[in-house]
Amino acid sequence: MQGVLRSLGMRPEAVSYKAKRAVVSSSMRTMGATFELVSEKCPELQSELGEWEDGRVVGLGVLPDGPAISLVAEQGRIRFLGKGLQNPTISILFKNMDAAAMIFGGQMGAHMGSVEHRVILHGNLVHAMQTVRAMNITQKFLMPTMLLNRNTKRPVRLSGAELRIKSRVLAGLVPRLVTTFRR
Repeated sequence: MQGVLRSLGMRPEAVSYKAKRAVVSSSMRTMGATFELVSEKCPELQSELGEWEDGRVVGLGVLPDGPAISLVAEQGRIRFLGKGLQNPTISILFKNMDAAAMIFGGQMGAHMGSVEHRVILHGNLVHAMQTVRAMNITQKFLMPTMLLNRNTKRPVRLSGAELRIKSRVLAGLVPRLVTTFRR
């Protein structure tokens, strides 16, 4: 996030809480819509979701009262439920807006945020690890490869089939965001 802000001629420390909240909120909604699309098109994510029981609700949010989204597993797919934590069986909560902004702004990978204790987990640890793997697969189809390579342990290499999936996901993202806006 700081690199993006500096490129726009802004000092990172001058960014208001409201601006960070807006970035994190829109990033979470985009992540929810992307989860839906990738779960429909990507065999790798479908294989991961095959282990999930139907009705598992995953909540992502920011403490103490920041933005949050909920996702539910249904028939090997993910459905974006919308804003707010809606009775999640597993919750991944960022400790504060700065921690969430760093991860959603591309400054830090999710694994690093976890190692640095920037997140709190409520629920089954096995389910949390499955959720993080699913999020990593989803991010592969959402974020630019350059940014992924900076924030992941190993360089991301997309096959031809994965590049086709990524192009379909990115092409369908705006219409999906429009249809999920009311959720």
